[in-house]
Parts: sequence; structure tokens; C-alpha cells
Amino acid sequence: MGYLKSQPFDEKDFPAFGAIREQFGFLPNFFPEQIRRPDLMEAQINLMGTILLKDGALARRQKEYIFLVCSAANLSTYCVTAHCEIVRMLKLEGPEPEQVAVDQVHSKIAVADKALLNFCSKLNEQSSKIDAGDVETLRTYGFSEQQILEAIVTTGFAKFANVVAFGLGTIPDFQNRRIAEELGKKKALEHATDVAAAG
Repeated sequence: MGYLKSQPFDEKDFPAFGAIREQFGFLPNFFPEQIRRPDLMEAQINLMGTILLKDGALARRQKEYIFLVCSAANLSTYCVTAHCEIVRMLKLEGPEPEQVAVDQVHSKIAVADKALLNFCSKLNEQSSKIDAGDVETLRTYGFSEQQILEAIVTTGFAKFANVVAFGLGTIPDFQNRRIAEELGKKKALEHATDVAAAG
């Protein structure tokens, strides 16, 4: 259970839930926790459909990798574990999604995809430091303007989803020991750094 008081609901009252279950194979806890405002929840579902699910310039694998890397950097155990399972359910070829999330630099993915994830990591963590040179680097790896735009929007959507999941106190849909351990270490280090800075 998350931070908000749970409210009973009938899944039949929310047709979008059926579509999500069909697409992912499960209904993420993230959505039922928002049923008090169906309009906001449905807007997010539509946004997710447009950004992540709809065919675009970037491959679905690339968009999932962006979501994983950004969510891991933001220490969102909920979003990382959910998207690791989504990658598996979609049978997307490539390294284990946990490897991409916690150490994309050493993942066995294309060099161009590493450049894409480096850009998205910087945008996620240091948005104000992005400049024309960062975008030009993506062009040198062959990314089109449309692909770059999709990468930017996917990064923003990942950050949005992470913040909402943190605010709701969303319980992960799946247990993932590796992600819990890796992000737990990063959280502990971040906490120690904060304590040292305050002391």
C-alpha cells in the first residue's frame, strides 16, 4: 500500500486498465493508486501510450533503456523494477535490463545507444548543462531530429513518472534483488553525502 489511503475499485470501471494489462501483462500499482482523479490518470496513460508504446523514430528498446537509466539515476526502485519486467515481457533483445539500468557504460549495447543514454543521463541529472554540443554529438552518431526529440521527451516522462511514484509511495510490482541492492547502495551513499554536507 502506498502513502494515500487505498480506495476499492472495479477494474471494469476503468477501460484503460484492460489495455495496460494487455500491453504489459500486468496492471502496474502506479495507476490504481491514482483513481481518485481518473482524468489525471487517463492523461498519463495517454501520454505513456504516445511516448513509449506508439511506434516512433526510436525503437521501443531504446525508449525502455532511456526509462531504465533515468529511473535508476533518480533511485526509483519502483520504475526500474517495473520496466525491467516490461523489457522481459516484450522479449526485447539485448543485455539484462538490470545491467543497462545500473551500468549502461559496460552494457553490451551499440555505441550509438550508449551515446544516446549518456545524453539522456545528462539531461535527467543536469538539465541546465545541456547545450547545442550535446545535441550535435547525437547527430554525429546518426540520430535524426525526430529521434533526439523523442529521447528528450522520454527522459522528461521518466522523471515525471519517478516523481509521481515517489510521491505516492508506490510499492514495486515485482521483487528485484539486484535493483534493490544497487539502488539501496546509491541511496545510502547519497544520504551519507547529505549528512556530511550538513555537518
